Amino acid sequence: MLEDLRARGERLSEELGRESYLAGAGLKAETDFAGIFARYADLAGEEAWEAARGHHALFEWAVDNRVGRAVAALDDRLHAWEAGAEVVLPTGERLPYQRVAIAIANEPRRERRLMLDHARRRALGEPAAIRRERLARERELVAPLCGGDYVAARASLSGIDLDALVEACDALLAATGDLYRDTLKARLRAELDLAPGDAERADGAYLFRGAAYDDVFGAGELEPTARRQLAELGLDAEASGRIRYDTGERERKRPRAFCAPVRVPDEVYLVIRPHGGYVDYRAFWHELGHALHFANAERDLAFEHRWLGDNSVTEAYAMLFEHVLLVSEWLTRYTILRGDRLRAFLRAQLFAYLAIVRRYAAKLCYEVELHRAPSLEAGASRYAEILTTGTGFRYASEDALLDLDDGFYAARYLRAWQLEATLRSHLTERFDVDWFRNPRAGPAVLDLLARGQKDDAATLAREVLGRPLGFAPLVAACEAALA
Repeated sequence: MLEDLRARGERLSEELGRESYLAGAGLKAETDFAGIFARYADLAGEEAWEAARGHHALFEWAVDNRVGRAVAALDDRLHAWEAGAEVVLPTGERLPYQRVAIAIANEPRRERRLMLDHARRRALGEPAAIRRERLARERELVAPLCGGDYVAARASLSGIDLDALVEACDALLAATGDLYRDTLKARLRAELDLAPGDAERADGAYLFRGAAYDDVFGAGELEPTARRQLAELGLDAEASGRIRYDTGERERKRPRAFCAPVRVPDEVYLVIRPHGGYVDYRAFWHELGHALHFANAERDLAFEHRWLGDNSVTEAYAMLFEHVLLVSEWLTRYTILRGDRLRAFLRAQLFAYLAIVRRYAAKLCYEVELHRAPSLEAGASRYAEILTTGTGFRYASEDALLDLDDGFYAARYLRAWQLEATLRSHLTERFDVDWFRNPRAGPAVLDLLARGQKDDAATLAREVLGRPLGFAPLVAACEAALA
């Protein structure tokens, strides 16, 4: 039964991955996740659960598969809404919902930026209702695994001590608070003529867009630069045809870049909808790390070690490649940045890095509180306060049930930042600060990627890299750059 479970699970994952790619890339207006799950109804049954017991990654997947089947129709409704929804401005102008986030990040006029965001929020009633129903259904299925405590159940399934991670996030937010607030105050005053208490989330999207450096990060040079860097490192950008790039504009394509593993390691898609400038480079290199990881996983690994496991690991590889864009040696080799402008760029982007880590730390604190509240409505009432305090930008209550990642995925991101710092130190010590273009580093990187997700983040850090997970290296790096 175990081998049959693995074989059927891989076929299901392939169908779900292909559907996600087609919908996310704007190649399909509607999804049929419900139909796909219906064809694999046996994988949500008791026999599948019993076969998966004792195999940690498989059992977590079996639980998520049962949840996925139960909420598939809701996911189809949400995808259909996102693909077809429009946002209507007070002027009567209409924009596709999928374009609004890009428009906000690119809009230098604050009045219009806020108008776009307020119009976006007015449109969120239907998706928020779908999301509320989905969350309630998921909690009904998962919470009983640990006596009705959804947080404890997810901690048990993932192997991540969520309460301990929340404590670490609180410590991170406290340790970086003064440095972050001082830097934010200076940036807002200099670039947007705003005080921190007046800045909204939409202002943050524009501030971190980095439009002043669009001349440095041209759209036409994005893929060629990535291919050049990988060639110098000794890696094949296409992994012998296993990685396919989807980087063009398409009307229904989602604004958030993603990597879609369809057959691991043989068919992996990197998808990005261009925003313009540095944010495209950052998103592309992030998804490139994912794509290289999935496409170079050892094909003899079991299904769960190629597809499943602790996604903190694949997120760490994504962040490892994204982070090279914050290394002065990378910037001087592959861009025109030099001198004071280079230093100003690095300072701005390291601040953006700290901002996103603090946002996810606040997000995890909120999500744990949300799922321990007496009701979703009671928990959601804390969203705006917690995220506003953590980021310094005003957040709106309309996003409280939409700005969530399933199954506390925020915890995977946070552990990935911890693991990425460890990976970067490991490679820098062995191959110098420009490891990213050192051909001697290529085989070492491929060896790590080939492990797939056989190890969780803590095991990989401890047993392979010889270091513990923690936020200390990240805090030290930010202090050195911004103090």
